[in-house]
Amino acid sequence: MKTILLLLVGVALSTVLRINQVGLKYACYDGVVVLVAIVLLIFFASFRKYWQEQRAQKKLQNHQHLERGAGKVHVRRGGEPKVICESELVWGDILLIKKGDEVPCDGLFVGGEPLELDYGSESCTVNQHNPFLSFGERVVKGEARMVVTSPYLETEWSEMMSKGSGAPKRRFELEIQLDKLNLRMHDIQMVISILIILVLIFRYMAGHIDDENASRPESMAEPTAMTSFTNTFKKIIKESTYTTKVLTKLLCVSLVSLTEGVPFVVSLAIVYWNDKTLFGIGMEQDPHGIAKMAHVTRICTDTLITEDVMEVEKVFIGGETIGRSTTLSPDVIEVLCDGTGTLNKISFPRVKDMFRFGREKGWRAIDTKGAKSFDEPCGVLMRQNKENEELVWHFNGPVNEILNMCKHYYDIKGHKARFDDEMKQKFVQANQENQHKHKLTTIALACKPVCAQTEDVEDLILIALLGLKTKNKEDTNAQVRALRERGIKTVIVSSKKMSVLQDIARKCEVVANGESESLVMITGKDFRNYTDKERLEKVDNIRVLGEALSSDKLLLVETMMEKGKVVAFLGHRTDEAPALKRAHIGIAMGTWSSNQAIENGDIIMDGSFADLINMVDYGKCIYYNVQSFLQIVLNTTISCILIGFIETAAFGDASLTTFQLAFVNLAVAILGGLALLTKASTYKPLSLVPVSCEQSVITAEMARNILFQLSYQAICSVIIQLKGSALVGPTQDIKAVISSILIFCQFFNLFNARELQKMNFLRGIHRHKEFWIATAMFIVSHAAFVMVQDIFGYGTRLEWKLLVGCVLLGAVSWLVDWLGKCVSLFAKILHNRLRRG
Repeated sequence: MKTILLLLVGVALSTVLRINQVGLKYACYDGVVVLVAIVLLIFFASFRKYWQEQRAQKKLQNHQHLERGAGKVHVRRGGEPKVICESELVWGDILLIKKGDEVPCDGLFVGGEPLELDYGSESCTVNQHNPFLSFGERVVKGEARMVVTSPYLETEWSEMMSKGSGAPKRRFELEIQLDKLNLRMHDIQMVISILIILVLIFRYMAGHIDDENASRPESMAEPTAMTSFTNTFKKIIKESTYTTKVLTKLLCVSLVSLTEGVPFVVSLAIVYWNDKTLFGIGMEQDPHGIAKMAHVTRICTDTLITEDVMEVEKVFIGGETIGRSTTLSPDVIEVLCDGTGTLNKISFPRVKDMFRFGREKGWRAIDTKGAKSFDEPCGVLMRQNKENEELVWHFNGPVNEILNMCKHYYDIKGHKARFDDEMKQKFVQANQENQHKHKLTTIALACKPVCAQTEDVEDLILIALLGLKTKNKEDTNAQVRALRERGIKTVIVSSKKMSVLQDIARKCEVVANGESESLVMITGKDFRNYTDKERLEKVDNIRVLGEALSSDKLLLVETMMEKGKVVAFLGHRTDEAPALKRAHIGIAMGTWSSNQAIENGDIIMDGSFADLINMVDYGKCIYYNVQSFLQIVLNTTISCILIGFIETAAFGDASLTTFQLAFVNLAVAILGGLALLTKASTYKPLSLVPVSCEQSVITAEMARNILFQLSYQAICSVIIQLKGSALVGPTQDIKAVISSILIFCQFFNLFNARELQKMNFLRGIHRHKEFWIATAMFIVSHAAFVMVQDIFGYGTRLEWKLLVGCVLLGAVSWLVDWLGKCVSLFAKILHNRLRRG
């Protein structure tokens, strides 16, 4: 607010004082440009604030849903049925729960059908022998009664969630550093503006202040020192054309481009990379989730694949791809479950609600036809273990062959419909898409009820297409090694028995060669019994935490974070929600994770463990691209301030007009963002070690590059100011040449900023189409800018020879960048030799 008020005062002073000298038409130009800057400043600030408020409101709504309960439940109190809010549940209530409900509290099973509960990629059955029910579990099958033992706010899960929320996650590190940078640049800008006023006062007192009439303000009587200073300052403001104009220009140099423009453009770039990274495999709930992966040093996960297995990735029924929100008829679910019971060596972790092996429901195979593979149709005749039950043939096999055997299909509502050409084509296209786009093996499931075992099998009914992906244990080993080579260690955290996890850790190479298993594999009980000091000492070495309770997982995450590690936690179960919420990055694995896991995850990933590697690499790509973008923005901002200060101090006025300043900063902020923030990484993945949270976003290499470029641009400005009359001509041409050189230097610095350390900034540039689009738009917008200046008489149009000279001097920025990197390399080599000598 103070900055906006100061800008408004500057606009008013500049406009009023110039009306008498150049007229209303030209006096308003500076004021209008700065007013536009103020409008943009307010717009960007308001938009960011609105975006943050929307995110905060969404999180608050989710939190309120968890804290108070969002739904109604059916209970029996005093022998009478009642409908109450979940938040009104008390100890001893008899609660009625059925398929599709979420358990709203802790309790005990007291009667009814056995309940099948969703537990992430697993399921469990609750009955008289296993009566315990916990908050957040979803009922997949059954209808029963439970007695409330702990309302939500008193549940163990609630206590852990409160503990996980007690120490909120740190803000995104890059976001914090950008805010600090904005604050420092704003302070520097204000100091420079004050210095300019002081310099102009000094020039006035020394007799060197100039205005358009080349006159010096006359001094007034000075009763006191303070009165003398005040009168002198008023004289400067009143009679000097340039003082308020210079102040106004320099105040708006970085307000829009740096204070709000940079965070705004960076936010858009992060959204771009989020979409690119998670396209087809998931979504982010924290906009900075992917960018945070640049800092990850530990990945905690429940389990890893140790055997080759085919896993269901896609399900296509009745012409539709089935997702989490799809509602299927119970009849379709039943026949689909029966059909999948005939398949062997296939895992169904993402569709466990629908897929249950038929043999678990009392069916048994009494006959088979065809091969026991997916190369040709295979049929199994099933009959339930009861008398007088119907027989059903279930077939599976290649899509085209099964389709030719079918004349009907089931839609998602359970209706049997006759195939037409259009519907058959949909199934064919789904098969082709699975094979070519998703690289999946697709099989078809079909069935046919029969009256006798000897009855001919014709006119099958198509149930579904299943897209299968082979999960390979060698792939898992390679992924764990790839993460280790990137400086990230994988930790298995599970409730499974220690003996099982030890075997998994060995097969997946979670334990590196040379590491003692007795030190890196411990149980949850041992870990929780350690003292705080012992946990901090041992946590770096832990690779397996077995037989772990939900509280043990949360404790491990908190201990790692206390030790300074950046933790990504992968989970899908309800009891893992507190750890997902507490970790720096919580990743809910698959849209088929439990609701509580999804609600508390920063990223919902429906891909595989291998996609984590891409997320890590893309996160680091975002970080390094932001550094490149900051280099060009800081270069532009500081050069404008520095050159303006030098020219004002030495010559009484700056060459760049407000219009030109606004153009160069806007072009660099928007087009520079397009050119640099969309750059794919050209580094080898193995060199991309985790980015330290303690590392400043402004590196020594960036400071060196900026310093060399600033020195070159300042030298050009001073030389042309001193020798301009002989080299260029009139004063107006001198100012136009200096401003053009500055603009072209920023254009060529777009190329330099692609590589902060290496000399070959052209590497991979031919594949970076966004960069070429941005540079073309920069050239076109500059040409349009010059034409607009010429039309309004707000600048001088250079002759083509001078323009070519400005372009060549701008291109020297390439040589300056190369020279700076050579000097740095030579200094490093010399330093290393001196240390050895």
